[in-house]
Amino acid sequence: MQDTKHIVQPNRNRNILLTIFATVLVAVALLILTSLGSVKLGSALALFAIWGIATVSLNLVNGTLGILSLGHHGFMLIGGYTTALLILSDDKREKILASGRSSMTPFTVGLSIDNFFNAIGLTAFTTDETLWLRFLVAILLGGLMASVVGLIVGIPSLRLRGDYLAIVTFGFGEIIRLTASTRIFSPITNGALGFSGVPTEFGKSVWWTFAFLGITIYVISKLKYSSFGRAMEGIREDEIASEAMGVNLAYHKVLGFVVSSFFAGIAGGLWVSWLGGARLDSFLFTLTFFFLVALSVGGTGSITGVLLGTALVVFVRQYGDPLEQSYLITTWILAIGVILLLTALAIYIFRTIRRSRPKIIPAFYLFLIAGVATVVLALLAPSLGIMQGEFRGFGMRAIFLSILLIIIMVFRPDGMVGRAEFNWAWVFRERLDQPTEEERKQDAWLSNPELNRPGGAANTSDVEED
Repeated sequence: MQDTKHIVQPNRNRNILLTIFATVLVAVALLILTSLGSVKLGSALALFAIWGIATVSLNLVNGTLGILSLGHHGFMLIGGYTTALLILSDDKREKILASGRSSMTPFTVGLSIDNFFNAIGLTAFTTDETLWLRFLVAILLGGLMASVVGLIVGIPSLRLRGDYLAIVTFGFGEIIRLTASTRIFSPITNGALGFSGVPTEFGKSVWWTFAFLGITIYVISKLKYSSFGRAMEGIREDEIASEAMGVNLAYHKVLGFVVSSFFAGIAGGLWVSWLGGARLDSFLFTLTFFFLVALSVGGTGSITGVLLGTALVVFVRQYGDPLEQSYLITTWILAIGVILLLTALAIYIFRTIRRSRPKIIPAFYLFLIAGVATVVLALLAPSLGIMQGEFRGFGMRAIFLSILLIIIMVFRPDGMVGRAEFNWAWVFRERLDQPTEEERKQDAWLSNPELNRPGGAANTSDVEED
C-alpha cells in the first residue's frame, strides 16, 4: 500500500517552484512591455490589474458562495475615497479649503497620513521619497474601511436569498454612492466635486497594481481551496445540505462578504490613483456591470476565467475606439454579418474541440444563414440605392459587451472555462480525485478511518482484507 505523503509532497514542492518560475516570467514580460514606452499599453495593463482585483474579489461572493451581489461599486467607493482623502498633498488640501464651493471643513481636510505621522513623531516618513509608504498605509486603511462597511451590510442582508439578496446588495451599493453627496457626508467626500490631484504613480504603475493583483489571487485562492472555501462551495450547491452537515451558513457568508469587500476597497484605492482623483461619477453601477460581464464571460467560480473575462472587457474599453467612430451604414451591416459568421465558426470549432455530438447544431445554421444574408445585403445595398449615409456608434463598447453577455448566457452559461481552474496538476494531466494531506487535516468529515486511509474511499476493500 503506497503512502500518500511520498506522493503529495514532491508535487507540492514542484508546484511551488513552478509558481515562482511563472511569477518571474510574468515580471519579465511586464518589464518588456513597459520598456516599449507605450503610455496607453501601460495604462491598459494597470487597469486590467485593478479591475482584476475587483472581479476576483467579487467572484468569491458570486462564484464561490453563489450569492448574486450587485453592490461592488459601493465598496470600491469607500476604499477609493478613504485612500484619496488620506493621501492628498498639502497644496491640494489648501486649494480645497480656499475654494468657495467646497463643503469640507478644516478638520476633515486635515485627515491625512502625513499629519498622523507628524503627530506621532515619524516625520521621516513624510518626505517625497516615502510617499509609497503613505500610499500603502492609505490603501490598506481604505480596504479595512470597506470591509467594515461590508460587515455592516452583510450581517442583515445575507439572511436573504436569491433575487431578494441581489436587490438588497444593489440597493446598498447605490445608497453608499448617493449618500456620499449628502450634507452628512459631503464634509468628508466634498460632495459632487470630489478630490483631484491623487498621485497617479501608483495606480498607473504595472508593478504596484500587479503586485496587489498577485496578493489578491493568492489570498482568494488559498481561501477557496481551504475548508472555508469548500464550505462556501457547499453553500452554493445546496444550503440545506450544507447546514445539515454542520456548516455555519451565516458565518461563512459574512466571511466571504467581508473578504470580498476588503479587496474591493483595495481596488477602489488603486482606481482613484489610476484616475488621478475621486468623483462620485467614477463609481456608478456601470463598474459592477463590467465586473459581472467579466465573470459571466470568463466563468463564474473560476479565478482563471474571471481574469480572462477581465482582459476581454479591459481590451474593449481601452481599444474599442473604432467601435464608436462614424462609418457608412453598409459598413456597420457588413461588420455585423462578419461577426455572425465568426460566431458560427466559433460554435463549430468549440463543439469539435469538446468532441460534442452532433458537431453541427441548429444554432450553427442560424448564425451561418443570418451572417451570409447580412453580408449579401451589405454588398448589394449600394447598387440598390438603399441604406445610404453614415452612423456613429455612440456607446457601442457597452452595447458590444452586452451582446456578448447575452450570447454567452444563451449558448455557454458557464462561461468560457466554466468552473475549471488552471493548476499545475492540469498541466501534467494529474488526477485530483484524491484529497491531499492538507485537505485531510482540514475537513472534519475525513476523520473516518476508512476514508482517511491512503487512497481514500477507493481502497476500502483493503480494510476488509485486513
